[in-house]
Order: sequence, then structure tokens, then C-alpha cells
Amino acid sequence: MKKIITLLILAVGVTGCQTAGTPTLHANISSSPIYHEKYYPDGSGPFPAVIALHTSGGFKTVKHLIQRYVDDGFAVYAPDFFKRHGLTPRTRMETFSTYRENIEEELTEIVDLMKNDPKINKKNVFAVGFSNGGFWVAYLTGSSKVNAGVSHYGVWKANMGREFTNPYPMRYFSKSSSPILALHGEEDGTQRMEFVEEAWDEVKDRGGRLETHVYSDADHAWDKKNSTRWEYNEEVDKDSHKRTIEFFRKNIK
Repeated sequence: MKKIITLLILAVGVTGCQTAGTPTLHANISSSPIYHEKYYPDGSGPFPAVIALHTSGGFKTVKHLIQRYVDDGFAVYAPDFFKRHGLTPRTRMETFSTYRENIEEELTEIVDLMKNDPKINKKNVFAVGFSNGGFWVAYLTGSSKVNAGVSHYGVWKANMGREFTNPYPMRYFSKSSSPILALHGEEDGTQRMEFVEEAWDEVKDRGGRLETHVYSDADHAWDKKNSTRWEYNEEVDKDSHKRTIEFFRKNIK
């Protein structure tokens, strides 16, 4: 049985503290089909909407980004596609293999929920994903589940080792796919450009409608302010969000 709990959740930065002048986000929380949170702009809608897909660090890694999409007039559905399968950062690669088909089905169900939400304009549903979540943006756009999607420092080489042994996410794409914008850092040491560009070439060879932008001075996870592993890049963080919203608006029907 679907259980929905309405909570007040603070709009947080990565420190988890509400900043002065920041509006409070209202989240509807559900565990069906998978755990997800829903956020809406003020008003009755219907609004264009975004499914926001987290990194390998788990659901918490997307929470601090939700407010900006709401501020731009989009409803946001944020699913946790790790929780049901007991996935952790250590087992993250299983999302692309063992649980790939499960997650495909679960994210499709989330998009279907969005399109049946009376507060959402079902003709204008988009996807944004970060790192691991970028892989799933490739799925949702490649299979035309959404109008368009943007992958931030996304996973294009979905296996360990030197070779491409996993044909996904490239295999999702065809001439009938929705458009996707891939944003990547030239200094990304997690998904290195040599592999990313090879994947992009294959997407284009398959007829995928791929646009790309490479930030010359950016590493992986450029939007993480308090990370001990990656350096926050404010300029790239702001520009990547601007490009994302512009791409969505360009593809509104």
C-alpha cells in the first residue's frame, strides 16, 4: 500500500543548515514504487518537472541541489535507486550490471508517476543526473521516457578496467532517442575524457541526439562544497546549472 507522509524539510546546503532568506521546501515522501521525495514550486501548477538522480554517494548527494530547480519553476521528483537493493558506494558498480534492469523499471515507474501527477505538465518531464545518476539520464533519454536530460559529470564507462566491456549506457541510444546534454570536466579523474569521448562517439554513431560541453578546469563532482575528495568549482557549478535550465526550456513542448 502506498504511504505518503507530508513533512517540512529545510532547504539545505551541504552543511545541512538552513541559510538566511532561503525558503522552506515542502516534501511529499513515498516508498512506492521506490523511495522518492516530491517538491513543488508555489502555486497550483501544472509545472514542468525534473527527475533528479543522485551520485554513487547515495540519495543525500542530490538533496542540496533540489531547491535551485524549484526556484526555476520545476517540480522535482528525487528517487533513491540504491535503497531497495541495499546498494552503497562500495557496491555502486552493481547498479550498471546486477541491478540495471531493476533500476530501469523502477525509474520508469517514477516517470509514469510524474506524468500522472495533476500538479505536473505531463508533456514536459525532464531528467538531470550527477555521476552515477548521469548513467540513468542516458537511460531515460535514450529510451525517450523524458523530453530531454542533462548529465553532470556522468558515468559513461560503466565498468572497471581499461576496456569498455559494458555496452551501456551507449546501447540505450538510437535515432528516436530524446536529446541529452552531457557536461563534463576535462580534469575528471573518475570518468576520464578518453573514455567519455569514446562513449560519446558511439552515442552519435547510433543516432543519439547528444550535445556536449567540456569544462577545461573542472574535475568530477564540481558541485560538492565540503568534499574532502573533490574541489568545489563555483563558476562551473553555476554555469552547469544555467546550461541545464536552458536545455530544458529549449525542449519544452
